[in-house]
Amino acid sequence: MKFGLHLLANLTPEWNSQYIQYEYMKELLNKVVAQAPVVIDDDDDRNSARERYFRRADDAFFEYCDKQLTKINTFFAEKLAEALRRFATLKDEIKYRESIYGDAASRKVLSAGIIQRRKKVTHSNNDTTLTTTRTPRPSLMMPLSRILPDRLVKNDDKENKRPTDHINTNSLKAAFSEYYLMLILLQKFQLLNFTGFRKILKKHDKLFETTRGEEWRTLNVDTATFYTSKSVTELIGDVETIYTNAFESGDRPRAMKRLRVPPLEEKQSPIVTFRLGIFIGMICVLLPMVIILIAVLNTSQSGNALAWREALHLYRSSFLIILQITLAGINVYGWSSAGVNHILIFEIDPREHLTYQQLLEIGTYLCVLWCLSFITFIVQSYFDFYPFIQPLIFLVLMILFLINPFPILARPARYWLIRTLGLVVSAAFHRIRFADNWLCNQLSSVELAFFDLEFFCCFYFSDRAWWSTNLSESSSPTGTFCSSWTRFLLQAFLLALPSSLRFTQCVRRYYDTKQAYPHLVNAGKYSASLVVAMTNSLRRASIALNKYYSDNPTKNPFVYIWVMTALVNSTYKVIWDIKMDWGLFHKNAGENKFLRDHIIYSSKKYYYYAIIQDIVLRYSWTINIFIQFKSGLAEYSDVIGFSFGLVELIRRFSWNFFRLENEHLNNCGRYRAVRDISIKPITTGIDFTLIDSKLSREPGIRYRGRVTRLQTIIDDENMATTDDTTMNELETNIADFVKNQTATSNTVVVPDMNEINKTLTDIRSRTSHSFTDADDYCDSPNPNRLEHRATSV
Repeated sequence: MKFGLHLLANLTPEWNSQYIQYEYMKELLNKVVAQAPVVIDDDDDRNSARERYFRRADDAFFEYCDKQLTKINTFFAEKLAEALRRFATLKDEIKYRESIYGDAASRKVLSAGIIQRRKKVTHSNNDTTLTTTRTPRPSLMMPLSRILPDRLVKNDDKENKRPTDHINTNSLKAAFSEYYLMLILLQKFQLLNFTGFRKILKKHDKLFETTRGEEWRTLNVDTATFYTSKSVTELIGDVETIYTNAFESGDRPRAMKRLRVPPLEEKQSPIVTFRLGIFIGMICVLLPMVIILIAVLNTSQSGNALAWREALHLYRSSFLIILQITLAGINVYGWSSAGVNHILIFEIDPREHLTYQQLLEIGTYLCVLWCLSFITFIVQSYFDFYPFIQPLIFLVLMILFLINPFPILARPARYWLIRTLGLVVSAAFHRIRFADNWLCNQLSSVELAFFDLEFFCCFYFSDRAWWSTNLSESSSPTGTFCSSWTRFLLQAFLLALPSSLRFTQCVRRYYDTKQAYPHLVNAGKYSASLVVAMTNSLRRASIALNKYYSDNPTKNPFVYIWVMTALVNSTYKVIWDIKMDWGLFHKNAGENKFLRDHIIYSSKKYYYYAIIQDIVLRYSWTINIFIQFKSGLAEYSDVIGFSFGLVELIRRFSWNFFRLENEHLNNCGRYRAVRDISIKPITTGIDFTLIDSKLSREPGIRYRGRVTRLQTIIDDENMATTDDTTMNELETNIADFVKNQTATSNTVVVPDMNEINKTLTDIRSRTSHSFTDADDYCDSPNPNRLEHRATSV
């Protein structure tokens, strides 16, 4: 594999702009060679001009290399400083637990939250003092308070000493795992950038027929901080030692299994691929069979018609949910192919997550069961043998599939879904994560399932004998919420439930952030949806309960109220989808007209198509206006409602791609590559002012969630290129900073985290132009400035 492809496959997407711009530099070298004057044997002037051309091209190229090197060094120093602060916080937590609980007697005690006391053994290695741990053997005379789990020992003093900002053992393990992943990514950052410099300078020497590239690498890259620093490797060793001794009782293989870093390139399981193919083949056979049986067996042996309306109400909701799972699998494939880190966005453990094939396998598996259940329903209806027991059995199977406690059928993913659903329902009592927000949006796209919940409950729990084989018996539920106006009241409540949950989330986010915009404005959108749900129920109730309005639909005032509120709501949602959720129509879109300054998907046509599709599908409900005044079409309102449910799922399917892309770009703007599992609130120490202000310019990545903009990495447009002393002093200060901070963190806990920020500030103050916006190099569509230097001879 060529290095350019290897780099793209293995880099951390959120740090993309901070890597060496290998492809751009390779393209630049090729252009310089292609535009070089031709050598003529007898023309000394032309040959001399060629030499001057390559000399100037060399100067421009090495100037660019120098800026790339400074960018990489500075980013590495800042990420290392963040890593040191996190490590100091983790060690503080370990020491706190030692002071509270003391020694642990066994691995079982550790699982209850007791951390072993460790004896420090100090040794010297390369002038750096490292601290390792040795776990003492448990004593038979150890007091009960140190052997039994803390929950079995009553000790009020210990409880009173525990501050509220410390976390339980499982969360601490997760924090160590994420920290370890961050270190591995930083180590890979070092390796990929060094390899990139070595490859591009070797190519330079080959094309220019010189050795200046190798000399420059020896002088600059081989001595650069990001390459010579062994701090990350030492931190990785320290984390492995601490985790092994503190959580796994010295069992290193078990500890490494817990800490293992998943491969950056996702590989699919052959057996999953095989099963997926089997299920898809079965669906291709079963779905046409369902349609054929409906057409052929539309009456039973006794001459009764197939109860298609009841069957539609009982089966359509489950079909929409299964289809949504399948479309989510396709979403995951699209995100993974485009480099959108959905695992980080949803804060899923990267060591345990479903691939797109596994999601598709679940969706197709459930679809096969759905088809079999529907076919069985039709056959039992034909033989007049209790057909309505089939939808109930299928629903029970789906619920059992979700709550199944056995470690099969993707239990971690199912439990993640259950936990997230619980967080969605209890949104008023905790902070809102992106996953909660996203899942609630998915629920709002299956409002039809909530609407059908009323029919399902009334059908099976009313006084109608649904187990009867007499299909000609009319449906006449008589429960409190199954007849008269209370039925429509229950339908309105269920239909408005997803929007109510999203409204609660928006209000809670305002409570947490105190930002009226965008949270209260977004809450206004969902309050409009609540009004639409209520007016729609009033419209249907007035037609069903009032014969005058049923015979004269144009005289029904609730129809016009519903139309006006639905128009306002649809317009509100279209604007929010495109402008806020997708971040499009940005004023600094540059060449991406009507879009944004940075796009991830390969073609602009996808974005324009999605915009048009969203507008059309958001207003597709207007077909109901014509159905309202056509009594002949009203008979098929259930089928039309099902069609609208399918249309909404297609719209949400497209919405998912661009919503997560926008969130991914926000993570890129913050260079956030791992989950934020912190023991206590800590500052990152990275100033993002200049990064975010520069990212607002073309062609960078913008973090739209930040109100104040902070500074970081070196700006190539403003950096002085003639002041070598300033640049050398900057590199020296970065190297000294990394060396000093690493030595400090290996011996004692850093006493003052602000010292790291102060050091970085001192480094920045050495040059008046300070820190780089690497997004200028992310896509690098404008190499004219450097080419102009090379071609100006």
